[in-house]
Amino acid sequence: MAPAAQGPAPIVPSVDLAVPFTPAVVMQDDRFQLVYELHVTNFQPVDVELTTLRVSAGDTLLGDFHATGLQRRIVRPGFRNDYATPHIIGPGQRAVIDLWVTLPNSFGPTSISNALEVDVRRASGTVSTMVQVTIAMNRTQPPVVLDAPLGNGHWVAISDPLLKGGHRTVMYAVDGRARIPGRFAIDFIRMPGSGSWSAAGAIDPEWNGRGADVLAVADGKIVAAVDGVSDDLTPPVPPENAGGNYVTLDLGNNRFAFYEHLQRGSVRVKVGDTVTRGQVIAGLGSSGSTSIGPHLHFHVADANSPLGAEGLPFVFRQFTVFGQFESIDSLVTGRPWMPAGAVYTALRMRPSPQSVISFR
Repeated sequence: MAPAAQGPAPIVPSVDLAVPFTPAVVMQDDRFQLVYELHVTNFQPVDVELTTLRVSAGDTLLGDFHATGLQRRIVRPGFRNDYATPHIIGPGQRAVIDLWVTLPNSFGPTSISNALEVDVRRASGTVSTMVQVTIAMNRTQPPVVLDAPLGNGHWVAISDPLLKGGHRTVMYAVDGRARIPGRFAIDFIRMPGSGSWSAAGAIDPEWNGRGADVLAVADGKIVAAVDGVSDDLTPPVPPENAGGNYVTLDLGNNRFAFYEHLQRGSVRVKVGDTVTRGQVIAGLGSSGSTSIGPHLHFHVADANSPLGAEGLPFVFRQFTVFGQFESIDSLVTGRPWMPAGAVYTALRMRPSPQSVISFR
């Protein structure tokens, strides 16, 4: 008797999963950090809920994100940062999952697996399925090693890879392509003499280090130099003025260093100038769009465009660590910083978020 014919295996259409930016690896806290984004697009006529993401290298689980742990990593382009259900993607919509994953010290695999579990809310009932994408690690570029961007003093290196609306999570669609120019950006302010920060410091003419020397981080050529934007623009600030007065330094190999929010009238270089590491190029200011007063916004990207370029990793050749603020919130609400158990020198790495450091 001939065996009964079997029907085709069931297919559950769900989401498109893509990694448009080549993952980067950067040293921070004496550990390697893997940085990339997963773009999730719903092509179905029904809602899709993202429930769990597991990141692994071979048999090693690097991250297991679900519930609020997953939701705080999801950005919804076009939606408010406080959107209540970022994990539920409507028909034709997109979500971006921002990953900043600590790698084991013995990391050696050549690929990273991302397994995303989703619930497809069909009219006939919810169906659970999983989609997966594997990332090849053999294309990653080592971070560029840079010298100090600022001179004497203690500086707070402000960053938060998961802050919605922060540098790391904001995309700009310029020239027909969405990018994250500030993926690795750091905002530097001078450490308050009292050990805590307060907006009341605005009465100090050197608040946050206003006017402090901004230095060339490497030998190179100046490819952009803007001066003349007001130090105190009233929001909303148009995109072309968001960075205020800025200087761009060509580091070579399609890497460009951006110094933004410079003090009006302080820029000492012009396009075409060749500078040497440690040379004073401008003064720290508050021009453009700033939320914490005077500060130096610094990042590296792959093109000479403040918004139309992908942010690239960088490390500093050397800096001294004195401690850190617990969070950005603790900094801006005036709570004191936490001194390190012992002052130490960090070599060829990225400052930890809200760490108090010195480049001298």
